Amino acid sequence: MKRFFSRSDNAGGDYIRSNVIVLIFVLAHAIACLALHDTKTGDGVFLTCLTIGMVFALIKYYKATLDVFLGLAFLSCFAGFYIGTEGAGILERWVPSWGVWINVIVTMVTTELIGVVIILLVHKDWHVEGKQK
Repeated sequence: MKRFFSRSDNAGGDYIRSNVIVLIFVLAHAIACLALHDTKTGDGVFLTCLTIGMVFALIKYYKATLDVFLGLAFLSCFAGFYIGTEGAGILERWVPSWGVWINVIVTMVTTELIGVVIILLVHKDWHVEGKQK
């Protein structure tokens, strides 16, 4: 399993592996949203922790620095909350009968979007200290 989360010289394979990491977190977000949305606790804290976990997994995969992780985790949590809230509101106006599935769908799309943006930001190793420009 450890080899799966290690980068190789194959950029295409690395891109597929990083997208599998994102897919795992998309599914985890969907399950958490579906299971916890209508509970007294709610799903907000759990989705935030999963988002931070996804950012951490991608940052570790691409061997980025702590400051990159902190910045991306901070922005991802705010972006996830805003896009998720606004997206659910828009989708609820279009199809109000879907209920909790609106939140599940918007959560999955938002998580995938954030994951792909992070991959696009860190896959070129611009964040590595001492890299020749």
